[in-house]
Amino acid sequence: MTLTQDNQVSSPLAPGIRPAEKLTTEALVAKFGAQPQTARASYCRSGQWMGLVPIKLPNGRLLWDAAEVETLIAGQPAKTPDPAGIDAHMARKAADKAARLAKMDPVAKAKNLSAARPAATDEVLTTAWRDL
Repeated sequence: MTLTQDNQVSSPLAPGIRPAEKLTTEALVAKFGAQPQTARASYCRSGQWMGLVPIKLPNGRLLWDAAEVETLIAGQPAKTPDPAGIDAHMARKAADKAARLAKMDPVAKAKNLSAARPAATDEVLTTAWRDL
């Protein structure tokens, strides 16, 4: 596979065999006037961006189906993401987080878990000011 100048991925296969063209995240968001992190964050949080579900490469890069992007730009709805695929994505994320937490030392684990919860300090400070 090679990356062309317009950030499309091409694969040198036998003539007549043409895989679906894929776009990098940068090429995708350029078509919509968004920032790359917007699509990445949405994929991370919900498993899709605007109804588009990418392929995740082993190196972590995301490739998006060019035909689906063109369909969406043309004003037609994107294919509905497969709920089983989205559920699998979210389960994989949860398992990855659990595995990371299991490997952490107790101090780092406590910091990581406390960062995920809202800090009670704002509530304590507000209550302290009311008591004055």
